[in-house]
Amino acid sequence: MKNAKFAVKPISVAMILAGMVMEAGAASLDLTGASYVTYGDANSYALAVNYAITGNSQWNVDSTPGQIQDLIVVATGASGQPVNTNVAGMDNALATPSGGIYYFSGLWNSTLSAFAGALGGNNPLFFFNNNQINSGASTNQDLAVWAQLSLTGTNVQTKYFDFTNNGGAYAPFNLGGGGVLNGDVTAYTSSGAGPLAGTNAKTDYVLSGGQVCLDAAKAPTPCDGSGNPVVTTVNNNLGANNAAYAIDVPELNQWLSEWLLGQHAGYTDLHIDLRYGCDPLTDNTLSNNCIGRDGNNGYEQLFVGTSLATTQVPEPGSVALLGLGLLGLAAGRLGGKASRNL
Repeated sequence: MKNAKFAVKPISVAMILAGMVMEAGAASLDLTGASYVTYGDANSYALAVNYAITGNSQWNVDSTPGQIQDLIVVATGASGQPVNTNVAGMDNALATPSGGIYYFSGLWNSTLSAFAGALGGNNPLFFFNNNQINSGASTNQDLAVWAQLSLTGTNVQTKYFDFTNNGGAYAPFNLGGGGVLNGDVTAYTSSGAGPLAGTNAKTDYVLSGGQVCLDAAKAPTPCDGSGNPVVTTVNNNLGANNAAYAIDVPELNQWLSEWLLGQHAGYTDLHIDLRYGCDPLTDNTLSNNCIGRDGNNGYEQLFVGTSLATTQVPEPGSVALLGLGLLGLAAGRLGGKASRNL
């Protein structure tokens, strides 16, 4: 993306107040050199896989209510405050199902000032819990997931960013699925449409969870033994207390960094459309098209932490000035924990 010249503009009071809420360093990852799978506009980091490859404990992300209560929580099965209560300017957490066979669809909204301010100028990193049944058939651990983030405002064209299988097979990326190992997000452009439910041969829903097998070189290999010999088997279905995936959206990171510095005038709001389970529009002329898609246990969560920058941001001098301003705010917070609006 080509950088444009621009002037630093004042940060709004709402943004400053929101920036006092998120605990510094909480659920923050260094993505440098890590392995990911690209799904549309998003790069998906399997946390357990990256831990198996690197041994770095940063990939063990605790997602218990006490650990995420000061983050932006988009969706959760937890009850009670403060984990499901966000700051002013954004919706409280969507309530996800618990138990039974289910499909979930929900829309979460925030002002851009509240969202960007709560991140303190850092890149957003979206964490998802995969909490399927961990017994019986291996497909019990799998869950179909699709999401779309949009940016809106007055007299502006809506911007869309998709987490999508992009019409690929409902399968792991190394077995014909729609993901691309260490792919390029700029190769995909969202149309703004909702997901194709389709069939297991062609769908926009990403296969989340289940097992990933690694060979001696710590590269993915089919778990059925049809590829290189399996040396390590990793379970991505980590349950309610540990996040399974971190989702980075590099083009959103770039857009937000520009917005903070005064570009993209007119944009005011951010929306997240989250859907998982077996979409009712799935073609069920074949009875197996919902096997491995349905939610079957409950308590899935989507929450937002931060990551180190993975994309170039414009005008380093201006960014440094902004950083100094935020550093001053951080210094003012020392000695006490910020409270949440309850």
